[in-house]
Amino acid sequence: MTTLNAPPETAPLLYRVTQGVAVISFNRPDKLNALTPEMLHLFFELVNQAAQDTQVRVILITGEGRGFSAGLDLSVIGTGVSKATASSSSASPAPEVEKQWGDGIGPNLQRYFSHGWNALITSRKPTIAAVNGAAFGWGFILALHCDIRFAGESALFNATFARLGVPAEKGIGWLLPRLIGIARAADLLYTARRFDGREAERLGLVNQVLPDAELMPHALKYAQQIAAHAAPRSLAAMKAQIWSAGDDCYDQAFGAADHEQDLAVQTQDFREGIASLREKRSPNFRGD
Repeated sequence: MTTLNAPPETAPLLYRVTQGVAVISFNRPDKLNALTPEMLHLFFELVNQAAQDTQVRVILITGEGRGFSAGLDLSVIGTGVSKATASSSSASPAPEVEKQWGDGIGPNLQRYFSHGWNALITSRKPTIAAVNGAAFGWGFILALHCDIRFAGESALFNATFARLGVPAEKGIGWLLPRLIGIARAADLLYTARRFDGREAERLGLVNQVLPDAELMPHALKYAQQIAAHAAPRSLAAMKAQIWSAGDDCYDQAFGAADHEQDLAVQTQDFREGIASLREKRSPNFRGD
């Protein structure tokens, strides 16, 4: 497994692991964390690193400063590269993905999702977005690829694509209607209007809106609670079930769940879960 050292505070992304939670932060606060190809490449590398690390149980995404991510850096539009690599002929390639922990657990997500932009989905670990400030364009899309979203009161969302003359990019035309329905998705995509966290909560795009000062403490505590009390194998299977269920019929989903249950009852984590309930203590899950 390739291991990336924690980058310095001046790096475009920050990475730290605390109590089973990998926190990945976009770190261009002076640009509202606008994304360059280099940042995306590093972001996917860090997501894959967290996905392969058996000590990481949950992945939490956020942005430094006043924004989550304002989307693609405007200096990149029309060039395929950022200013830092203007002499290159193309943007940074997607990182090569190694086998991740949990790939073999639950329904096969590779039937529907590739790696790269879908690394947050295929990670087999719960992913949470803590949206602070602007989540526009590609930043909006990355937040939607997470399983759970919390927003600060200052959060703003925008699917900017119609105003740029481009289609619904990076799978959002597939993803957004599945989250909030066709009519509501069409409204957000066709008008490219900005909307705040409260409307996002009403639409079902975010799980909860919190005061800005409480956003990260709440999201981190929530993630740590999952990391401490949920069996990693159960999380991996559930995530695969959630993301594949929309394309399965009921009998397929039922059969897949039965198969996973037959496997789960043979694991150490199942025995530990039963023992911890009987002994009225916190479980010590190991992922096996």
